[in-house]
Amino acid sequence: MWQGLDEFLHVVEHGSFTHAAKAMEVSTSHISRQVQQLENRLGSVLFQRTTRKISLTDAGREYAVKLKAIKQELIDANNQLQGEQRRPKGLIRITGAGEFVATNVAPKIVEFVKRYPDVEVDMDFNNRNVDLVEEGFDLAIRFGRMQDSNLIARPLCPRIMTLVASPDYLQQNPAPTTPHQLTKHNCLVAMGKRWRFNFNGEIKEVKITGNWRSNHPRALLSATLGGLGIAHLACDIVEQYVQQGQLVTLLDEFQVTDNASWLVYPRKDLMPYRVRLLIEYLLTSFRAC
Repeated sequence: MWQGLDEFLHVVEHGSFTHAAKAMEVSTSHISRQVQQLENRLGSVLFQRTTRKISLTDAGREYAVKLKAIKQELIDANNQLQGEQRRPKGLIRITGAGEFVATNVAPKIVEFVKRYPDVEVDMDFNNRNVDLVEEGFDLAIRFGRMQDSNLIARPLCPRIMTLVASPDYLQQNPAPTTPHQLTKHNCLVAMGKRWRFNFNGEIKEVKITGNWRSNHPRALLSATLGGLGIAHLACDIVEQYVQQGQLVTLLDEFQVTDNASWLVYPRKDLMPYRVRLLIEYLLTSFRAC
């Protein structure tokens, strides 16, 4: 009766037989065979198959919804019986990048694992925009403004940006008094070549150029401290250097305030208890900061 149901749900969640096979650590042919046998027993086609992709039929979609509800009830029942509510266990895969993740998020996850030692954590530091579902990640830590997507994004904490330059650079290059004057400066680029500013309540972008580009904030910070140009960095990264006089903030009155670090995860009907617990732990930890 139950044969093929788990394989079917994995294909639904991961979007392909190949990705489902990777997640279950079995062959693609095994997944395909199990789903085919399930369809034969049900006397109904669950997936429309083409050479490029698969998609649920109406019957398959309705069947998946009912199975997910049943499986969640089974998971909850097993958790209660086995005591996972008291002692969660299993692997959590997390992706993120930057100094904030390493210095602010990682220590909190360390405390979480110390509290729940049967939980395993795999943290991947990667600057590219990882596809969480396709690559099998449970959570991501991202910075900036969240765009509309099929992911759930919850703010961990606001992170205000600031422009900074070294006194040596400003001795050779007069400090800008408006964002538009940045076009005359060597701007140290992180991700994009446009910086956002608040002009009397209206957000506008200014295109910038420069001879230094890096997707790591510490590399940008080093270039800025070395007098190479002006950088746009989070305040928490540059604060100590500003206080020590090694950097000077610029155009503070034009800075936007809508940047944040976010906890991002897929919209999953079935989320392991350990992942849900870590999400709430991180959100609570950062609210207390």
